[in-house]
Amino acid sequence: MRRVFCPPKELYDGKPCASDPNGVVLRPFEELIESGAVVGLNFPVALNPALAKTIGTMMKIDYQRAVQLRIPKMDAHPERHYRPTVFICDEYQNFATVGGDNPTGDERFLSISRQPKCIPIVATQSISSLKDALPNEGVKTLLQALRNKVFLTTTDPETARYASELCGKADRTRISYTVSESSTNANVSWLSGRTSSSKGSVSASKAYQKHKEPLFEEKVFFDLKNAQSVVVAFDGVSPLPPTYCYLKPDFLPIDMSWFEQERIAFDPERVQQ
Repeated sequence: MRRVFCPPKELYDGKPCASDPNGVVLRPFEELIESGAVVGLNFPVALNPALAKTIGTMMKIDYQRAVQLRIPKMDAHPERHYRPTVFICDEYQNFATVGGDNPTGDERFLSISRQPKCIPIVATQSISSLKDALPNEGVKTLLQALRNKVFLTTTDPETARYASELCGKADRTRISYTVSESSTNANVSWLSGRTSSSKGSVSASKAYQKHKEPLFEEKVFFDLKNAQSVVVAFDGVSPLPPTYCYLKPDFLPIDMSWFEQERIAFDPERVQQ
């Protein structure tokens, strides 16, 4: 840990280091972003959960600071082309930071990330896991900054409830039928015990009533299959209606549809063919 994250001063000065002759110092994120480099952190949380969270959070904050510093540079040189940069974080609940006067809150970064051409993509287990990691109402502030949301299958009722409410409701027409029968001078038969009458009438009515129902019930998110999702997207100008989205694992051919991959049931021999 010390060798990777606390290299000797000689390496920063470009001098040979006897204790770490093959050591290389990571360049600043400002240079890495502009050069198109890919930086990844692979730290098993099981080895040291507290240390893994600390290092991941600090690297995230350092990256966010470098992205925000692009804004004054873009304003000073509008004629220059700046490449887009992508931030991808799995198990995001372990590294999320929000709240109050915290200048390094993710909700502040996400709200201005479009200006420096940053594309943030985060994945978390559930809404409940985010609530456990963030203080007070920080989850609501953070979620509203994430404009596009993809919901996979879940077993968390709170996540299903949030997704159903986010998808909204629609007017549905409910049809009801009513059949009534009336008679006069009704008598009871001594043989059958049923009522009978010499005069009777039957009427039927049909009624239409509008009411609001969720576009996607909570049960829908519990029943999603593998590689199925419900997407609430935004195209940059207007929100798109919530819809089903069929995903594709990256190891399958790019020209294979979801329905075909479901039919072959991920048979390796068929995939290679």
